[in-house]
Amino acid sequence: MGQLLSGVGDYVIEASGAYDWRMKIMMRAMLVGILALAFASPMPMSAQNGAPNTLSAAEQKDGFELLFDGKSLDKFIVPESQVKVWRVVNGVIHNDQTNPGATILTKEDFTNFVIKAEFRAHPHVNSALMLRQGRPQPAGYELQIRDKVLTDRTGGEYLTGSIVNVAHAPDGTMIVPKQWNTFEATLNGDHILVMYNGKKVIDVHDKRRAEGAIGLQSAHPEDPAGASVEFRNLRIKRLK
Repeated sequence: MGQLLSGVGDYVIEASGAYDWRMKIMMRAMLVGILALAFASPMPMSAQNGAPNTLSAAEQKDGFELLFDGKSLDKFIVPESQVKVWRVVNGVIHNDQTNPGATILTKEDFTNFVIKAEFRAHPHVNSALMLRQGRPQPAGYELQIRDKVLTDRTGGEYLTGSIVNVAHAPDGTMIVPKQWNTFEATLNGDHILVMYNGKKVIDVHDKRRAEGAIGLQSAHPEDPAGASVEFRNLRIKRLK
């Protein structure tokens, strides 16, 4: 009888150990699954940084203003001839090679400021974000959105992230296709600082333009078929 009871005890202990082992395996598998799901499904950029074309509480407190609300181009002068060239589509400002046109300018001029902008572009488009642009002259600072060297014009070697005829961005600075790229440009007196996708690409002094409009440059008729550029999250902060 004593031997029987001893055998039962050993069985109970063995069964309990097997149960604990199976539970550990199950818990480990569940944890691996949760981690895999978390890394395989990153939050979209808009979900991480708030809704597009809105200001965060910190930006509002810091004095930023929207140049585009995702619905209209009310902050820009859009001539009748440009209405079909520049369109608001699904919360973004859209232009493509089938409707090339002129640069549209903000209604206001700006002197010293920080501007933040996002763009999504075909890798072979020729576009730009214009800073301190005249109406239409003198030319402002052309913050380039173009990866292809153009040999038929002055400044054709200034590529994405560069300011034409002022300063070159580092080699390898290029449009990242099919995603939103970011510009943050600070113009304060003659000091120009440009961040592109979070990295400093321009830090220069230039006195040629003291004030002017913000402009969006359209695609060009010589761009390849399907080339387009889109803008969103245009925010500006005036500096004293």
